[in-house]
Formats: sequence, structure tokens, C-alpha cells
Amino acid sequence: MDLQEVIRRILFGHWVVIVVCVVLSAGAIVTYHLFDTPMYTASTRVVLDAPAPTSGTEATSVADAAKAIVTSPTHVVAALKAAGVVRDPVKVISNINLTSLGTSGVLLLTVRDSNAVAAAGIANALADDLIQTRLAVSPAAQKTALDTQIKAVTDQISSLNVEIASLKQQLQALPVDPSNPQAASVRAQIIADRITADDNEVATLTQQLIHLDSERSSLGSASDTTPSVIDKATVPTKPDPSRLPIDLALAVIIGSVLGVALAAGIETFRPTLASSDSLAKTLGVPVLGWIPDASGTLPMRLKLAAAAADVRTLELVGLGEALDLPLLARNLRGTLGQGQGDGKGLAIFAIDDVPARYQTAQAPASGFVLVAHGRIRKSALAAVVDLVSLSGRPLLGIIAHRPDRAAVRTLPPVSRALPRFAVVPETQADPLKGMSKEMQSDLWGAQ
Repeated sequence: MDLQEVIRRILFGHWVVIVVCVVLSAGAIVTYHLFDTPMYTASTRVVLDAPAPTSGTEATSVADAAKAIVTSPTHVVAALKAAGVVRDPVKVISNINLTSLGTSGVLLLTVRDSNAVAAAGIANALADDLIQTRLAVSPAAQKTALDTQIKAVTDQISSLNVEIASLKQQLQALPVDPSNPQAASVRAQIIADRITADDNEVATLTQQLIHLDSERSSLGSASDTTPSVIDKATVPTKPDPSRLPIDLALAVIIGSVLGVALAAGIETFRPTLASSDSLAKTLGVPVLGWIPDASGTLPMRLKLAAAAADVRTLELVGLGEALDLPLLARNLRGTLGQGQGDGKGLAIFAIDDVPARYQTAQAPASGFVLVAHGRIRKSALAAVVDLVSLSGRPLLGIIAHRPDRAAVRTLPPVSRALPRFAVVPETQADPLKGMSKEMQSDLWGAQ
């Protein structure tokens, strides 16, 4: 089965099924979008303190880290509160998107909402919250905090050193009363104890200072970029474009695929023959002609087929939405000049309209001619095959109704035009009469 036959059987034969599938798919999409609420998108751009990315992977990593913050339920609730908007945080999270703009390190934060003002407010609140969060956890912020602690410890050590120096001077300048040396000794011990305590505290603070310096060094070099909002979100003036055209195009494609698949399934279980050529090939007989007979060669072809099969009577068998077979038989007899069948030439009758004298044992040999109209189910051929098998009479060929143009163009030319279904005088009963022997030989060779 070639491609043209597949197209005839599936696309042309079941176009109603395909159109219904497409219409149903498109209708479902249109109904789905019928109740759509216009959505507005507000966007803002931010830059973080992370080192500038050198590849798309690094940029995506930075964007993912920031997205994890802005889509956190706690941060979303805080942003809604700051924007003064009452929304379901779960639904808001699904309408938040954050992507990196190439490898520039700039992030694009977008928020979709049914209210344009709310969309801009939520976007700006989320951007501010993202900057504050990054500042709190960024290496620069940690270094700043460590620097503050280091300065405080250093100041304490300096203050203690000054105090120790002052105590040492007091100890050296301590007067001694010869009459009461015991008092001077006690005072000297007190000053010495204070010096010892201060020295111990200086040692502890020094160890703490060393630890803070080590922790600061482990953070590495912080980025020179300060987290900030580059471009605040403005209130959008136009709603987002509807997805209806895109979804409708997808629905048409999906509906077409489903329709073709359904048509192919129907053809698999209930095959049809979509053309006269397919029908003739299945039955193993030629196509004798078409109705209407545009070339006027149908009578001639019937005579040639009857002569080749050595029969003198043709019985027309209808298949599908056949024509009025008795009327067709009368027209063909009139064209051949046989009238009602006088027994001298080729007689043509409908299978249900054969005269009694042609049904006797002494009647001339007869054959069948199948008259088919339109598409034929392959299972319908069983009746024709059984008829031919039980009768023992040959099936000479097919007369097809409503031919395709390609088939009409393949008709062999004739030397002169024959009348189409017109009653001719008795003197013109034999179409071969008056032709040259060469022309008659050509016509017989065509058969």
C-alpha cells in the first residue's frame, strides 16, 4: 500500500473524525482560557555580593541561592506584610521567578499577580528582603562583625596594659613607714595581685584576638560588590499576553495527531478501499470505465472485455451506493444499439432485471460487471466474491462512479468520440464498423 492509498484511506476517508478531534481539542482549550484572569508581571534587578561568575554554571548557582531565599515561606510572608498585600503565600511562591542575566552577576526577580500594584509591591519587598538577608550572611558582613570584635578586644588589651603600667608605677612609688612596715607590705601585695590579674586577663584576650584573626583570615577575600537593588519594580501598565494562541496551536496539533491515530485504528479493524484502482487490484480485474463517461469509451471497453471473456451477456452488480442499474443498463444497450437485447449482439442488464430467456440453459454465456460507488468496505467484497464463485461466471471488470482525475487522464485515446449514453441508430450498432483494421487492432491490443 503506497502513500497515496494511505492518505486516501485515512485522511480523506476519515476526515470527519480528524476534524471532530481537532474541534474538540480546540474547544477544550478555548473553554479553559475563557475564565482566565489577566495577570501582571513586575520585575526588579538586584546584584549580590558574590564574586562575578565566570560561567553559566556559576551564574545559575548564584541565582539558585538567591531564589531559595525569596521563595522561602517566611520571607514571602514578610514581603507580603511589607507590601501591605493579602495573598496566599503558597500561590504567591508559584508566581515568583528569579533568573540570572547571563554571566553578568545581575539577577532578575519577577512576580506575577492579578493586581498590577500588588505585583510591583511584592517584587520590591522581596528584593529589599533579599538584600538584607544577604548582608546578614555575606562574608563581608561576617568580616565586618569580626573586625568589630577584634577592635573591642584590642581596646580592652590596650586599656589593661595602661592599667598594668600604672599599677607598676604605684608599686614602685609605694612609701614605707618605718614605724608600720606591715601596712606597706599589705598594700604592695594588693597591687601585685591586681597586676597579676590584669596580666592573666591580657593573656586571655590575646588568645581570643588570635582566634578572631584566624577566623577572619579563613573567610578569604570578600567581593568588592555591595548587595543592592539596581532597578526597582514599576507598576506594569499592560497585562501579560494570553497563552491562548500558543495553547490553541498545540491543541490543533494534538487533535490532529489523535484524529489521525483514531482514523488509523478504524482502518486497521475496518479496512476500506478508497479508490477504483484499489478495488480492481483487490479483485484482480481491470477498471472498464467511469461514470460519468467523460471520454465516451465505456461501451467500447465493455465490448472488448466481453469478447475477451467470450460472453455475450453482461450483468451489472452494484456495490456501495450504486447508481440506478436498470437505467444504466438501458443506456448502455442504447449506446451499443442493442435495444432490449435481441440476442444478436452484446446484451447488458442489471442483475435483478435479467429477462427470463437469458436465464435458461440455452442462453448465451454471461459475465458480471461490478458497478462501485465511493468508498467500499473491504468486507463488502465477500458478497461479490461469493457470487462469482457460486455462479461460475467471470467478473470482467469494474465500472467506477465519481472517478479521480488521475484515473480519467490515464484513459487510452480513441480515434473518434463516441456518444455518451445516447441511443444511436441501428446502422451504428457496431462501434468497430467503419474503422480501419489498424485502429481495430489497436483497440483490441488495449484490452
